[in-house]
Amino acid sequence: MTLPAERVLERLLERGPLDGAFYFHGEAERLRDEGARRLIDAALDPSTRDFNLDIFHGDVAGPEELASALSMPPMMAERRVVAVFGAQHLGRKAREVLVAAVEAPPPGLTVVVTATVPSGSKAAYYKKLEQGARALGWSVPREAELPGWLMERARTVHGYDLEEEGAQLMATAVGAEADQLDAELIKLASAAIDGVVDAEAVRRLVPNVRAVGRWNWLDRVAERDYGGALEDLPRLLSEPSESAVGLLVGMVDQHLYLGVALEGGQGAVARALKEAGKPYLSWKARIYAGQARRWTPPELERAIGLMRRADGHAKSGIPDRRVLEELLLSLRLLRREAGSAR
Repeated sequence: MTLPAERVLERLLERGPLDGAFYFHGEAERLRDEGARRLIDAALDPSTRDFNLDIFHGDVAGPEELASALSMPPMMAERRVVAVFGAQHLGRKAREVLVAAVEAPPPGLTVVVTATVPSGSKAAYYKKLEQGARALGWSVPREAELPGWLMERARTVHGYDLEEEGAQLMATAVGAEADQLDAELIKLASAAIDGVVDAEAVRRLVPNVRAVGRWNWLDRVAERDYGGALEDLPRLLSEPSESAVGLLVGMVDQHLYLGVALEGGQGAVARALKEAGKPYLSWKARIYAGQARRWTPPELERAIGLMRRADGHAKSGIPDRRVLEELLLSLRLLRREAGSAR
């Protein structure tokens, strides 16, 4: 996902050195190229920038002009920069020139390359760029990453705190479109009050915010508000992106972390998320710990069993709404039985 690349870039900018070759790749094109421009700015002396910067675009760059720029020494500065944006569009000879410079940059030269690797491509060209340069991958966040990605990027890049509910609403409204999400974050900066953007500002300024979002709905189930979850289910399933199988995967995953919280508290959840390669969900550790207080270990075990059985029903072709309604009713009965036994 994108934020790890941003963290690596921050370390590079802070510690250097900025000589050599840098390869920015991935589908999040706007954010990727923004990162490349930040490195270019940091690598250059502002007073001699005009003499020591050449920018090329892959769809128009020729091998001769590219080779000429790469062979020039710095003028009145310790470093010059040659940047190639959209290097996937370079012709064969221009690619050969670029790869040679990436693999052995001349002293005093910084080479910055951005590219979107075509889906399924096994071209040696991209492997050579990645192996010869310091590579940073700017991928589109996965669905489960979106709220955490939004909150961290709002804080670290745009300078304000985005409330959890607002991040969830925004993620549901926009989806995994990193460039569009960042454009919305820029717009929301104007609504920050004391450095905070709340859910109401998101509802007011972000288009297509839904009345019911998947993350809020999953939290309702984890909090054992089955009446509310049943009431909101038809609206949630009316969204083309939602399905019983997808929601059940989210439910099982969340309830497993509730079990971790029951055993070890919020700290154990944060460690488990990190070990599972999900540090982007660390903001949920406190929420999971609070939800876990509504459960006992035997109830959680039974609930997860019901969810897994429902997943089998959904995959067998039973209508999504029927599968989830029956599950929620079974979970509500489980809660009542547990309350009677206490």
